[in-house]
Amino acid sequence: MVKLISGRATRMPTPPHPHDDEIETLDRLIIAMLRLRFHLDTTAAGIGLSAPQAHALLRLGEPLRLGEIAGQMHCEPSHITGIADALEQRGLAVRQPDPADRRAKQLIATLEGHELRRKFIAGLLQDMPVLSPLNPADRATLLTLLRTADTTIP
Repeated sequence: MVKLISGRATRMPTPPHPHDDEIETLDRLIIAMLRLRFHLDTTAAGIGLSAPQAHALLRLGEPLRLGEIAGQMHCEPSHITGIADALEQRGLAVRQPDPADRRAKQLIATLEGHELRRKFIAGLLQDMPVLSPLNPADRATLLTLLRTADTTIP
């Protein structure tokens, strides 16, 4: 590759070519992500929630600060405010001061919220793309690989 720098042609190093298996891995991960997203959206709609509302409810196995939910969902905290409002209006969650820091708010699933969360998880696990074709040993291997690839989730 040649690039003009200060009016002179300068040879630039050629970027490395990805291996075919890297390209296939990337392609398969993207396809799996899209299939999982469609499954999540469809399952959420089946219980009457938007995908972001269902995703937030999925996080509420225990009380979480709104900022923690935003971090886990990779979105701005202001976005979580609207989601929390919708979950509260449906009677699925309540906001309460965090006992460790009363300035912060926690979102806590109600009994109805926990029941809908359980139903959502059951729906997600039924005929789940990517996991359904795998045997238990392959699922355990996949979980280990995912944990290794993403250390941001505790």
